Amino acid sequence: MQLPEERRRLILDAVEREGKVLAAELATRLGTSEDTVRRDLRDLDSAGLLQRVHGGALRRTVAEAPLRQRAERDGPRKAALGLALRGLIRPQDTVFIDAGSTNLALVHQLHDGCARVIATNSPQVALALQGFRQTRIVLIGGVFSPDCGAALGAQAVAEIGRIHADLCIVGVCALHAQQGLYAADPEEAHVKRAMLAASSRRAAAVLNERLLDAAPFAIASLPELDHLVLEADASPDVLARLRETTGCPDILLANKVN
Repeated sequence: MQLPEERRRLILDAVEREGKVLAAELATRLGTSEDTVRRDLRDLDSAGLLQRVHGGALRRTVAEAPLRQRAERDGPRKAALGLALRGLIRPQDTVFIDAGSTNLALVHQLHDGCARVIATNSPQVALALQGFRQTRIVLIGGVFSPDCGAALGAQAVAEIGRIHADLCIVGVCALHAQQGLYAADPEEAHVKRAMLAASSRRAAAVLNERLLDAAPFAIASLPELDHLVLEADASPDVLARLRETTGCPDILLANKVN
């Protein structure tokens, strides 16, 4: 019979390894009851060692820094991802560009006329494109979140629903082959889902550290994407796991920009 300390160590090992665990599966693995596992998860959450969610737990992640801070980090890496994303945009496209520091790196590489319309919920993205005349820039309204750098809420979702986009470039806080794409904020996740639903093609770019990571609020499953842009030095094991996923999107590898 396992001691409580040993059982909790095994739970933490599983969360760290897999990113997300379900209480029912843990109970089967550990040969104990779901009630016991739920108590362990509650205690581990209180200790700050994992994040308890309905039905299980997630690896605890550091809260997302405000967009202004994120935009200042890893510039060459994000520029490389942005360059790969740029190749997906066609001159006659209507494009949703979601808020996010990688997407902000993308728009700094766009030229006027690269698309027919660019719609965004990010004031920073819109400002970066303010000199465009051939491409129409649509700023989606809503309640502004300084941390997300985005307009969120019911107004944003309603405005998105009145647009049909050829391409959506969505920001991602975490990606896992089995669990899919996740965001750190529930309102942000809702807006991202609306953008994806209103688009014919869907793309995301993900830094290495966000692969197989965990965040609490689901955006979409991996097969719902058409294009996934990763860094060229992404882990071969991670790439293999992603490509084994049924319905895996087209994976593009982005080389670093000097």
